[in-house]
Amino acid sequence: MKKIASLLALCACVIGGAARAEDVTVKIQDYPGVGNMLYRIAASKGFCEKHGVKCQLQMIPSGPLGMQALLAKSIDVSFGPPEVAINAALKGAPVKAVVSGAQLNVFQIVVRNDLKIPSGDQDLKAMMAALKGMKIGVPARGSGAELQFALLAEKSGFKPADYTYVAVGAPNTSFGALSSKQIEASVTFEPSGSICDVTKACATVYRGATAPEPKEISSTNGASSPMWVTQESIDKNPKMVDGLIAAGKDAEAFIQNPANFEEVLKIGKSYFEFKMPAGDAIMEASMKVAIPSYKISISREAMKQIAANMLAMKQIPEAFDTAKIIYAKAP
Repeated sequence: MKKIASLLALCACVIGGAARAEDVTVKIQDYPGVGNMLYRIAASKGFCEKHGVKCQLQMIPSGPLGMQALLAKSIDVSFGPPEVAINAALKGAPVKAVVSGAQLNVFQIVVRNDLKIPSGDQDLKAMMAALKGMKIGVPARGSGAELQFALLAEKSGFKPADYTYVAVGAPNTSFGALSSKQIEASVTFEPSGSICDVTKACATVYRGATAPEPKEISSTNGASSPMWVTQESIDKNPKMVDGLIAAGKDAEAFIQNPANFEEVLKIGKSYFEFKMPAGDAIMEASMKVAIPSYKISISREAMKQIAANMLAMKQIPEAFDTAKIIYAKAP
């Protein structure tokens, strides 16, 4: 009996080892701050391994840089706005959205306190008029943030060229540029708004996730920042993509349960901490703002609206069928 038990134990170890050997390591784009919380959760809670993938997160501070890294094969999954992926697809890049990383529009506009800019949530045209002629920080030139700001300008009766754009990177570096007065405002993402709210060192004057106008922006909620893979990855390893989707579903269920908030916050801090006064309070406030967006389904209608916005702004030469860039099995 002892011999049989030993053999069974050996078989179990061999089978378990073989299963682990088959796990595929997947390098996934993350951002400074609250970042890619769905896959931080998936990696930390073992959801990735449960579905046959090993998730490794890599900090890349903007959508265009993430897409470049994806196409250069230095990462396997990028995380960024459809505007960037559509431009890449038009240049021949075969990319597909597989899950949503953040459903709601992530972009915010924060400004220096000394400027007293009106709230764009209440009066969009007044805000854009006050910002005219100023230096506007964006994560990277050509990023989704810059493209959406251009749309806000057009819808307010101004031109994108009425503003000067400066690449300032992720929220931690954009806050430095704002504080040192290198820029007057920044089109950015969380935790920028929470930094302003907690420290009172700046002011949040527009949140794309909640602002009612323009409808062309509010209608993009549901497809703000998907996760992107190449068609080559899908063809070579469809089980890897299926594993990512399954792990994302588990992570969504965990992060959307209010009882798990403290653990979610702890996991977030294990990937990134704000080395600044009130850093913990900023992280907590930012997480509360971001959690409603952390769901994996992609709104096909919101994706169509984003492409329509790009066409209206002459950022693409002709109408673009967004079905081409959505994985058939994407939720």
